[in-house]
Amino acid sequence: MTRAAALVALLVAACTSAPATSAPSATASGVAASASAAGAARFDGTLARGHLAYLADPARGGRFTGSPGFDDAARYVAERFREIGLEPLGDDGTFFQRFPAQIVDLAATPTLTRTGAGAKTFTHRVDFTESVGGRAGSGDVEAELAVVGGGAATNGQDDFAGIDIHGRIALVTGPTAQGYLENVYARGGAGVLLVGDASIKYSYVARFFAQTIPVLVVTEGAADELLSASGRTVAQVRDAVRARRANAAAPSPAFLSGTTVHMSVSLTPVHQVLASNVVGLLRAGGSGGTRAVMVGGHLDGVGTDPNGTVFPAANDNASGPAIAIEVARALAARRGELTRSVVFVAFSGEEEGFLGSEAYIARMAASPGRVESLVAMIDLDVIGCCGDTLEVSDESSALVDRFRAAAERAGVPFRSTGQGGSDQSSFNKRGVPSALVLWSDYILHTTQDTVAKVDVRHLQRAGDVVTAVTLDLARGAGP
Repeated sequence: MTRAAALVALLVAACTSAPATSAPSATASGVAASASAAGAARFDGTLARGHLAYLADPARGGRFTGSPGFDDAARYVAERFREIGLEPLGDDGTFFQRFPAQIVDLAATPTLTRTGAGAKTFTHRVDFTESVGGRAGSGDVEAELAVVGGGAATNGQDDFAGIDIHGRIALVTGPTAQGYLENVYARGGAGVLLVGDASIKYSYVARFFAQTIPVLVVTEGAADELLSASGRTVAQVRDAVRARRANAAAPSPAFLSGTTVHMSVSLTPVHQVLASNVVGLLRAGGSGGTRAVMVGGHLDGVGTDPNGTVFPAANDNASGPAIAIEVARALAARRGELTRSVVFVAFSGEEEGFLGSEAYIARMAASPGRVESLVAMIDLDVIGCCGDTLEVSDESSALVDRFRAAAERAGVPFRSTGQGGSDQSSFNKRGVPSALVLWSDYILHTTQDTVAKVDVRHLQRAGDVVTAVTLDLARGAGP
C-alpha cells in the first residue's frame, strides 16, 4: 500500500495476449470445487485465504509490477474471474488491460559503513533502508557526517547554522522540517541519512529530479553509533532542535561529527515494462446495468531484493484481490437481484504511484466501466489483518454511513478515517464516490508480511461487510 510510502491476480488459457505460463490447474479446480461446497451466495473467508495463499506464495517473487511473478498472479485472478462467470473487460476480449509503466529497482544491495577507526558495516533492512524517488536516487559517497537536526532552513530556525555541509553526508535526526531534503541538496550535501523506520522497503516511484543524491533511512540505534565519537546522541540533538524551535536564540543543533561514512545506493535505469490490470464485469440486466459499482485493490507488491529476499506482500495487498474474488463469487450467485453492474479490478503499479488505477481511467472506454458510469469505488487494501476495527476513508460521507451500518449489522467494530493513500484516490479526484477499506492495524512492506499473518476471521468479517455494501449499491441504493 502506498502509504509507508504500500495486492494481486490471473488468466484464461484462451486469452492469447496473456503471458504464457498458466496458474496450476490443481489450484484452480480445487478452489472451484470448494466454492461449490461452500454455498455460492455467501462470502467465504476460507476460500479468500486460499486465493491469498497462492498470490502471496514466495514463488510469486513479491509481485513487483511487470515481473513474471506479478503476471503469474494476474493469470490466477483472471482464471478465477472466468470461473465465476464474469465478462472480460480488458483488451481484445481478455481480462487483461495492458499499459506501459515506468519502473526503477535496486541494481545492488545498498551499503552503509563507518570507516576509519572503529569501522563498522551496518545491515540492510535491519539498520537501514533506502529511499527512492524525487531527489533521492543513486549514489556512492564517502564523506564526513554532518548533523543538521531537522533540516530547517528558515530565518530563526536554521538547523544548518554554524557548519558547512558541502560535500558531506547530512544526518537528519528530526523533528524534520518540510523540505529538509531540498535544503540539504541546496547546501551541497552529498548524501542524507534520515533517522526513521528502517524495517520496511519503501515504494519506488520512478520520477526523479535531474540531479539526485543517495538517501538512506537509519534506525536511531545506528545513528547513535555513528555519533558515538562526538559524545552526543540522537535524543540530545532532537532536544536541541525543539529548543531552537521554541527560541531562535537557542544554540544551533548542527555540528560536524568527526566520523567518516561510506554509503551507496545503486538503482537500475528507469525502464518501461508492460503492466496489466485484471478487469472483470458482473453485468446486471436492464437499463440500470450501464451504471456500475467498482470493487478492487492493487495486486502488486514491492518484489524481491537483489540478494533474493522476497517480500511476500500478503496483507499488502494480496488480501484486497483475494477478497474481491470472493465478493464476485458471492454476488454472481445473486445476479438476478442486481440492477447495477459490478466491475472487479486487480490493479498493477499502485506501489509506484497509482499507475494502474490512472491507466484504467485513461484507457477504459466501455460502459459500464468507464469513470462516468461508476456510482462508487470500493478499494480494498491491507484488509487481511491485523486490528480489531474496520476502517473506511472519509472521502464520501454517504459511503462511510453505508459501511458503518453494514458493520454494525455484522457486529464488526467500525470507524472512519482520513483520506487514504491508495487507488481510490484516482477515482475520488474525478468525482466518483470512493472509499478505502482496511483494518485499523496492518503489516506492510516487510518480509514478515506473510500468508501466516493473515487469518480467516479478518478476511471473513471484512468480506461480509464489503459484500453487503456492494450488494446494496448494486441493487440500486445510493450511494
